[in-house]
Amino acid sequence: MHVITLHELSIDSIKDSKITNINLYTSRAHVTRSFNVNAAAGQTKITISNLPNCVDYDSLRVEGRGPAVIQGVAVAKAPIARPEISSPLFRDLDDRKARAENALQRCIKAKQAVEKYMGNISVEHMDISKLGEAMDVYDNTEEKWDLKIMELRKDIKDLEIQMDQEVQRLEMQVENKKLRTKVTLTIFTEIDAELEIILVYAVSNSYWHAGYDIRVDMQTKGAPVQVTYKAAINQRTGEKWENVPITLETSQPTFGVELPELKPWKITYEMPSSKRTRQTARKCTGGKAARRQVVSTPAEPDSDEDEDEDMMEFDVSTVTSKGNVNATFLVPGLTTVPSDQEEHGVTIAELLLEAEISWICIPQGSTQVHLQAKILNSSEYTFLPGPSNVYVDQSFISHSRIPGVASLETFSCPLGVDPSIRVTYHPQEKITSESGFYNKTVKHLYTQRISVYNSKSVAIKGLKVIDRIPVSEDAALVVNLINPALDLPGPETDVSNSLVSISPGVKVGDEIIAQWNRTESIGDDVSALGKDGQVCWICSVPALGRNNLVLQWEVIDSQKTKIFGLDS
Repeated sequence: MHVITLHELSIDSIKDSKITNINLYTSRAHVTRSFNVNAAAGQTKITISNLPNCVDYDSLRVEGRGPAVIQGVAVAKAPIARPEISSPLFRDLDDRKARAENALQRCIKAKQAVEKYMGNISVEHMDISKLGEAMDVYDNTEEKWDLKIMELRKDIKDLEIQMDQEVQRLEMQVENKKLRTKVTLTIFTEIDAELEIILVYAVSNSYWHAGYDIRVDMQTKGAPVQVTYKAAINQRTGEKWENVPITLETSQPTFGVELPELKPWKITYEMPSSKRTRQTARKCTGGKAARRQVVSTPAEPDSDEDEDEDMMEFDVSTVTSKGNVNATFLVPGLTTVPSDQEEHGVTIAELLLEAEISWICIPQGSTQVHLQAKILNSSEYTFLPGPSNVYVDQSFISHSRIPGVASLETFSCPLGVDPSIRVTYHPQEKITSESGFYNKTVKHLYTQRISVYNSKSVAIKGLKVIDRIPVSEDAALVVNLINPALDLPGPETDVSNSLVSISPGVKVGDEIIAQWNRTESIGDDVSALGKDGQVCWICSVPALGRNNLVLQWEVIDSQKTKIFGLDS
């Protein structure tokens, strides 16, 4: 009978392997490690230790290169090794501390004895000429013991600091508590061979998120916007990612996400028997039915550890596939990311993008004029949602946030407030009149004037001023826009008819166009145009020039009752 020889090998993943690739997602990472193994003919049991505790066991995959067969793979977590808090130095410090504490107690008792002796001296039986000498002796004696007690307390404190440092040194010699996962695999080879073992696994406690620096030069006409695309990387796996290639993934791996199943939706006049049974059971127990919880069973927990801060975090984020934003970024060169609490930044790309600069003001709420850039992502990069730092003319303006933007899409970026454009919202004018003999109606005529002044030495184009008129929710109240004279499309308007077009607006002044707000984004839903009562002006303002805008509307009331919200 042929006997198969069983060999055993122990491999330290930190010392005996190298990381060949890391695919870093927004909530986890896929790590690829390579091991070189010299296996003897027969069966070999290989134990790979010092892998992260946060390894997702289901994601672990083992591959081999060479004349061998992988017969089995098992994963387990080793118990925490308790440090040996003892050393010749620690014992010597402990003895010195004990002697100092004993000496301190003796000094305290000696001082108390002197105080007790002085308290028992009777002044009546003491020669008055010796009273001063006795007080000097008492003062010198007390001072001596006070100094000795202070020195001993300082010595004890210094010894405690040295003992803490020695304990920390001893604990550092213990293996990393975050690296306790072990992988055991059994391989078989007919001849002695040099093999390469590839270990691929997913870990939590690692992520990356996007960040941006947006720089706008307002002094140079037509200058593109500079966007610095950055990534902030963090990992707390316990591993050392040192000089490794990192690929940043914008999609998220899908684990256990299945298409939902639609069951028959049944309705009836009678309560189904299953519901009657459940309600009866609830009444008998005097409360709601117990809620069952599905709990995932972890790998054998360590009975001797009070807390394990590195347990697998399966609920870090909702793991789903994002089909709208998917891209892969390879970080140039090799990167080092230590396992700590800090975020480490890398630059993905420096981009020059075309942008359309505009000014927006809603004076009824605030007369400040906001600067905004509409940026076209003409690069091949996909932008993930993330915070951005905005700089205008080399000065920091604000923090903002960029949404998810695919290639060739546009997005808006606020650039702060432009104080050089001043808007005045004048007091509202109101005229009330009555008409009719038998059926009288009341007409309220409102006029709102808005002034815009450009204190710049150059003209500006694309200033958008937004205001509103009231919207009636009663058929007896009629609201008519008088100035600017904008029309509303009727409900019968057919946008599919090529002869029907929505007017882009009316010209109300030199390079001033008035239109219903959001006309450019209304699409085919023409019926929604102007229903919110918002009117806007798109205008150009010359250098050191002024534009005057007028909004005028009337409210016709046929019931002569109080109108709520009209003067709000």
